[in-house]
Amino acid sequence: MLSRLLSLFFFSGFAAIIYQIVWQRVLFTSFGTNIEAITIVVSVFMFGLGVGSIVGGYLSKMFNQKLLFLFMLIEIGIGLFGLISIPLIKYINLLTFEMAEWTLPFIIYSILFFPTMAMGATLPILVTYIYKITNSVGDTVSTLYYANTLGSAIACLITVGVIFVFLSLSVATYIAASLNFIIAIVTYLYLNKLKA
Repeated sequence: MLSRLLSLFFFSGFAAIIYQIVWQRVLFTSFGTNIEAITIVVSVFMFGLGVGSIVGGYLSKMFNQKLLFLFMLIEIGIGLFGLISIPLIKYINLLTFEMAEWTLPFIIYSILFFPTMAMGATLPILVTYIYKITNSVGDTVSTLYYANTLGSAIACLITVGVIFVFLSLSVATYIAASLNFIIAIVTYLYLNKLKA
């Protein structure tokens, strides 16, 4: 059971890094590639993950008996956002093209707030679920974080070395969204197995 959850979190990290790389490229195309824009995009992404970890901790307490169901819903939400993310970023760029440069962090954060927060929320939710089984916070956090980071690292290589070479940015987001939906389906099947 633990290995199954670790593999799900591995692929969750895999999908997340595809999104991050794609969104960075689309945002750079839309808002510029100077050092300020790069710093803003990376900072906003990391800030969203941090906020998400706080939100995930809160949700873990609120929905303590529905943690895997919550994880499943979050993965679906990330996947749905992924499907519309590129057209959404381009549309918001058109709406905000004439706005002052100091508004850039707020514009980018408004675009990436939901998905980055959702991604950040998954770790505390799974930690809470697995802790109930293992009773070891340190082992649980380190093992989940390892699986997620390994997925991200491998995704970096595959995204830049394979996906971007042969496929478009849109197809890359479809791949990431498909991973999110597969994670959600596997989680749903696992929940049904637990109920049986």
